[in-house]
Amino acid sequence: MNQAVKTHPSIAAAEASVRAAGADVRSAKWQQFPSLSVEGLFLNQQSNRLQPQVIAEQPLWTAGRLSGTVKRAEIRENVALAAYDEAVLAIASSTAQAFYEVYRWRERNALLSISLEQHNRMVATMERRVAQEVSPLSDLELARTRALQVEQQLFQGTAQERSALNVLRELVGDPQLNLTGSLPDIQAWPSLDDANVIDQSLNFSPNLKRLKSEARALAAEAQIARASILPQLSSQYSYSDTFGHRVGIVLKAQSDGGLSRFAAADAARQRVEAGELQIVAGERRLRDQLFALLREYESATSRLAGSETASDAAQRITESYLRQFTSGRRTWLDVMNAVREETAAKTDAVEARISGISSLARLLLLSGQWASDPTSNANS
Repeated sequence: MNQAVKTHPSIAAAEASVRAAGADVRSAKWQQFPSLSVEGLFLNQQSNRLQPQVIAEQPLWTAGRLSGTVKRAEIRENVALAAYDEAVLAIASSTAQAFYEVYRWRERNALLSISLEQHNRMVATMERRVAQEVSPLSDLELARTRALQVEQQLFQGTAQERSALNVLRELVGDPQLNLTGSLPDIQAWPSLDDANVIDQSLNFSPNLKRLKSEARALAAEAQIARASILPQLSSQYSYSDTFGHRVGIVLKAQSDGGLSRFAAADAARQRVEAGELQIVAGERRLRDQLFALLREYESATSRLAGSETASDAAQRITESYLRQFTSGRRTWLDVMNAVREETAAKTDAVEARISGISSLARLLLLSGQWASDPTSNANS
């Protein structure tokens, strides 16, 4: 995750947006200072001499336009900061999902490899029995068919593992990345309270913080739109060769085509309402996501013990059926079905374990409780 956050271009783009938003804040604050303009005029045709004119103007009262502009810039900086946190969380979550997806397929493929070796041994055994005319040819064909099915599953699983690893490599920006070792076992799976996890996630969510900041920025936009309807009062100093030095108060009112500014103010107010509704929609999306992850975690942890027990039992049944087949008390179909059920039970145990770790990692990320890895959170 650290490597992905350091190297991913979306994070760099979010950092650039934060810097740009900071520059916008400085620009907005500078608008409160005097403005200076210098002009060169040709006032008549008889004189070809350029006559300079200097005008300095200081806003005195803008009906909240300048304060609204500064507030909007500061809030947009908060939007950019929240968007940066949102990008980090998105990359971290995608990295965690890809990381565990690699191990999901790797462990499944390891089981399929063992199963394929077992099927190949059974094919060899059945070939000898058919050659000795102890077993019918149909039993050999059954063994070969099951071995081919496992081999095809292994090919598909290997492709899925490579695909997941490629996704992870793209996220961390390292085309040579490879995962070694195995995932540590979680000794004590934590019990998660739905209400507590949802409350923590709602308080932590960078997405909701961004939406709330955007709503406040829209409120500042509405303030600016309302202020643009009213006139602006400024003090002004000017100098020209014609009029010399002049100091005065300027009252300036401007219209942009009929009542367009009134319509713009009404549109800004409507956008504020839309922004507030976006917050509600964002909360619902987050609740749905959390609920799905909580149920996934609950399902995985609840079936983990049973799937491991079933896996051990399926292995013992396979060994027993092989002995019973030799003594003539079981058919070859019974043995092949037992081998298939053993692989399915072990695969289900792997699925439950990886699904539990993956969903726990994403829940820790979304609720802001991530430490270093989900096993450290769970074991502590």
